[in-house]
Amino acid sequence: MKKQMESIVQFKFVWGLMFAAAIMLYTTINMILGKTSMEYIVVWQFAIVTIVLTFIYYLIFGEFILKTISTRLRLFIHFCVSYLVLLISGLATNLIDASKLYHYITFTIGYTAFYLLAIFSFYVYYKVTGEELNKRLELYKQKKNTD
Repeated sequence: MKKQMESIVQFKFVWGLMFAAAIMLYTTINMILGKTSMEYIVVWQFAIVTIVLTFIYYLIFGEFILKTISTRLRLFIHFCVSYLVLLISGLATNLIDASKLYHYITFTIGYTAFYLLAIFSFYVYYKVTGEELNKRLELYKQKKNTD
């Protein structure tokens, strides 16, 4: 029961992050394009899409299915599946015009750049926090040996 509750809390946390990021990206792009409001239906569409993306995230990076596959391969699988989900949802909600090739190109370039930026920021974050924890552990071991 405790493991299930932890999974639910983690799912809600990751979904909240993805939903907030989607809303902020959408409003930022709309501000650049000169729009000043967001339709209410878009909020619900983002809620559904981000729930699907969070579910995909947990299938790929969670402890359930792909534990033995390397991280790089999981990132590639996540990249492709998330791209397809976002492309299909963008076409279904008319955020991407299916009749114009440059919309596909713009979406692909934007998605790839954003994904790589997010992966790089997570890499830097975990590297910095990991090194900090290693330094603290080393100081603790040195202190323990001197006592």
